[in-house]
Amino acid sequence: MNIKAIVLMIAGLFVALWMGLAVGNGDYGTAITVAGLTVFAILVSAIGKHYRFEGWAIAIICACYFVGGKGFAYQRLGAILFIGEAALILLIGFHLIRCLGGKNDVLPRHPITIPLLIFQIYGFAHLLIDRSYFPFIFLMKDVATVYYGLFFFLVFPPMLHRPTREYLLKLLPVISAIALALIAVFLVVPGLEQQIFYATMVRGAPLIMPSIDALIPVCVGFSAFCYFKHLRASGLWKIVYLLSSVLCTAPLFAQGKAVFYLAFFLFVAALFFVGHWKLIIAGLLTGVLSTILLYSLIESGTIQDSEGRFERFIDEFSSFDVAVIGSGKQGFAQENVDWRFTWWKMVIEDVMRENPFYGLGLGSDISTRFHANYFQTGIDNTDVLIARYPHNVLITIWGRLGIIGLMIFIPICILVVRELWIGMLKLRASSDEHSPGLAFVWAFVLGGFTNAFFQSTFEAPYAAIAFWSMLAVLCVMNRQTDEETDEEEDLVEIADDILSDGKFAMRSRPS
Repeated sequence: MNIKAIVLMIAGLFVALWMGLAVGNGDYGTAITVAGLTVFAILVSAIGKHYRFEGWAIAIICACYFVGGKGFAYQRLGAILFIGEAALILLIGFHLIRCLGGKNDVLPRHPITIPLLIFQIYGFAHLLIDRSYFPFIFLMKDVATVYYGLFFFLVFPPMLHRPTREYLLKLLPVISAIALALIAVFLVVPGLEQQIFYATMVRGAPLIMPSIDALIPVCVGFSAFCYFKHLRASGLWKIVYLLSSVLCTAPLFAQGKAVFYLAFFLFVAALFFVGHWKLIIAGLLTGVLSTILLYSLIESGTIQDSEGRFERFIDEFSSFDVAVIGSGKQGFAQENVDWRFTWWKMVIEDVMRENPFYGLGLGSDISTRFHANYFQTGIDNTDVLIARYPHNVLITIWGRLGIIGLMIFIPICILVVRELWIGMLKLRASSDEHSPGLAFVWAFVLGGFTNAFFQSTFEAPYAAIAFWSMLAVLCVMNRQTDEETDEEEDLVEIADDILSDGKFAMRSRPS
């Protein structure tokens, strides 16, 4: 028996005795902690043989946010340590270990690195200064807009490892399908969402509480994945993938969210721009036929539209009231637009009046005065502090970090658009066997980035962590596709030269 086996046996015996003692004393919290750490150590050992553990960990975290949404984001490991922050600490630890071992660069070699690093430093300076003026709980909520960007630095290195990247790209589309199927079941079965909400309650927060902010990029990414899979499939599978690319959007269309419509139609327009038109035709036919079928079933009384979702959906596409013209059927949508524009205008005015360059600070209240005026709630109503983000990342950064923060963040936005453009061109010309995976991350980033200007992509963990992680994957794939192709071509040329030299030598050998 070797030394390793003896050490493992002793460690296993020690863990078993520790857990037994904890259970015997009624200290179940310690027992669960020991069991969790043991499982974690086993997973690190097993996964590390084939993949970079960091890539596997971020895949699981993102997948849980896809399915759990806000519910998973609310789960805490300690008093103020949520799962997202725990994952960040874990990845920082692995990154430091690999840097010390010479396996990782401290910072990714990518154009986004420098402006993102400056953004982190400026945000940290704000944190040190603002902590003297604002409540700690609100300060930490707002600083998340900055420090979630660390996931880009931490996910980029493990994605350079091709087996880890391929494993991630196989896992996330499957989890996306599960998340979209779950939200579809919630729509079909009334009351099921509330039942699962209460059934998965852990320490005062539900484990599963789907979020549209998280599901918009998931849906757009899965649609792109299925569409590019259909291009490579044949026979019945070709039809199945194409229909899946269209039908997977039904749950989010049913939600009546204009932000999703914008993200999805932008994705379809990008595909059309690079020469793909099948999704448009299939989507129009499927949408029209499905709408007629639903209308017939509702009118005949076969199914009931008890919550009025179908009626709202029809209203969304039967007028142009969002642009302040049309038949007036979209009164709620117009009110939503007015709500956003009014809030944005008030934040801009407050910053320009009080501190235009520095901003109002992390932890500052950019909500109460707006809600008090718009909803007539009164300035002393502290409940409105819950809505701390004006549903636009540029306005949020303007309010918290001022003109300086905005000038730092805008180059990041430009570089994100650049990566999307590069990815789109690669999808147009790519014959790479992994293009469905590239399509997933490209469309995911496109959907999340679009969402950032109307919802809370960069502020909320269930959207921000997945976005920065997928952006890192996209940047690696945009860079490595060319590098790997060049390396393969070089290897082929070397092999051809060797074979040619060998044949020449055989021919010139004297008989």
